[in-house]
Amino acid sequence: MIAIDFETFYSKDYSIKTLGADAYCTHEEFDPYMVALYGEGIDYVGPTDKAPWDKLDANQQLVAHNASFDSVVFKNAQRIGQIPSHLNPVWSCSANLCVYIQAPRNLKGAAEQMLGVAPDKTVRDKMKGKTIADLSEEELKSLLEYARFDAIYCHQLWEKYEKYWPIEEQQIARHTMTSGQRGVYVNLNKLVADIKRLEKKKKQAEKLIPWLEETNTVASLKLLKEYCEEQGIDVPTSTNQNDADCLAWEDKYGKDYPVVGALRDWRKSNRIMRLLETIQLRLRPDNTLPFNLKYFGAAATGRWSGDAGLNMQNLPRGKVFDVDVRSLFIPRPGKKFIVCDLAQIEPRCLAWIVNDTKLLHYVKKGIDIYTAHAMTTMGCAKKSDVTKETRQLAKIRVLGLGYGCGAARFRDLAASWGFHMDEIKARSIVQNYRFSNPKVTNFWEECQRDMYADMGRTFDVTLPNGRVIRYFNVAKKDGQLVASTTRGEHPRYWYGGKICENIVQATARDVFTDCYRRVVDAGYEVVWTVHDELVAEVDESDTTAREEIERIMSTAPSWMADCPVASEAYETNKYTK
Repeated sequence: MIAIDFETFYSKDYSIKTLGADAYCTHEEFDPYMVALYGEGIDYVGPTDKAPWDKLDANQQLVAHNASFDSVVFKNAQRIGQIPSHLNPVWSCSANLCVYIQAPRNLKGAAEQMLGVAPDKTVRDKMKGKTIADLSEEELKSLLEYARFDAIYCHQLWEKYEKYWPIEEQQIARHTMTSGQRGVYVNLNKLVADIKRLEKKKKQAEKLIPWLEETNTVASLKLLKEYCEEQGIDVPTSTNQNDADCLAWEDKYGKDYPVVGALRDWRKSNRIMRLLETIQLRLRPDNTLPFNLKYFGAAATGRWSGDAGLNMQNLPRGKVFDVDVRSLFIPRPGKKFIVCDLAQIEPRCLAWIVNDTKLLHYVKKGIDIYTAHAMTTMGCAKKSDVTKETRQLAKIRVLGLGYGCGAARFRDLAASWGFHMDEIKARSIVQNYRFSNPKVTNFWEECQRDMYADMGRTFDVTLPNGRVIRYFNVAKKDGQLVASTTRGEHPRYWYGGKICENIVQATARDVFTDCYRRVVDAGYEVVWTVHDELVAEVDESDTTAREEIERIMSTAPSWMADCPVASEAYETNKYTK
């Protein structure tokens, strides 16, 4: 294994953060001016085009501490003739290795925690807007040393800890990277039309904002406060569109004060338009959009997360001013999407973990888990007794109360699903759930008790597939448990329900990962994943893919074969869910 680390030019207006890896590396300013290579028989740092590429095998195993970036740099350095074109390396990522073993993702933090060294990253920071020609002899020496040690630390991390990273996880991490680099096809005509539609909506809203012409700004809480005081109305504590107080303020004053609605419309249209402009900026000439998902983006649970300024895990749902962002993503010509989602995987995993045999019995018989919950804990003797309203409340109970949610939080959660109640009613429902689900509440207590037992040490939780979640430096603060799930990071508060949530979400993630790997092994092209859902791309003429992918995704892993895993797949010519 050879470790590799590139140094590339960047500036205030030209950066990977703005452009994403692909557009950054195909930009006219792209300059991979330095590379460091370190491993058996090789220790080089210097100009990329002078590196001893002849020492590498055609399919050399390379490891980088951000392989999703370095692999794109490598490919484009080949494009401009700095690296021989016959090289087709197999990439691994030491950053992904580190997050799997719950070390920091960044190289500085990983090296400090896992190697006991403290890299100085200020050298790289000082290179902003500079080329090699701008450096003094001493500055160049420092940069060469910095790049060399980055490759050395990357190699040491890999050599020391790779054995703790299962090969199946390595394969999924690599597929996550390569599928994002392959990209997803975008409906360009719709993208352009949607941007124009949102621009028009923004301009309409701006005409109603009284301070815009004088201040040339819209989103100013200070100016909004002055306006509210002049009008004699309440001042919102926040203008965040997801904030409950902001939403209540908009509902109260939106009809009588046009500026309130205008601000809301401006924020919504501006947020979506910025997302679409990012997509447009990063779009390749063939109308495909490369993106990056963070493997093990969520510490401990291991779930994926968005990355690099474009979160494909959290695309807006539904239409905003007649703009549906999700439907921009379409199959390549001659293809169709198969979208497959694990059904209620978290509550199924929770029931299996706590051994709720009665609930699992009904689910195995084909009764959906929310109806089964109503039958086992809400006084419904048979399936026909479960009304539509009862099932909806059961769904809210299952999704909201399995991890120790309190009455006030449950009331707000229920309201977000259109089920309104006062706090007294919410408290009654919470108490009823806890009384009628003793196996769940006992598991909360067990989790908390076990963490307490490891006070001053590391609390280990072994998941059903053998993966271990570690909670480092368990301590007590303000009468509550605290621990860290990433080595060296600040501790956070824990309680039984929260630990339970971690375990269930991690187990659900491992179930999904197992299904994902089996779908890929079956030869299907998985374009990307969204939580418990994957999007595959198949030939339009394929009449068996939907059924086959659904069958694979409905088969539980061997390590929890008696858990009733289920999925639902559908064909579509655009991403909609």
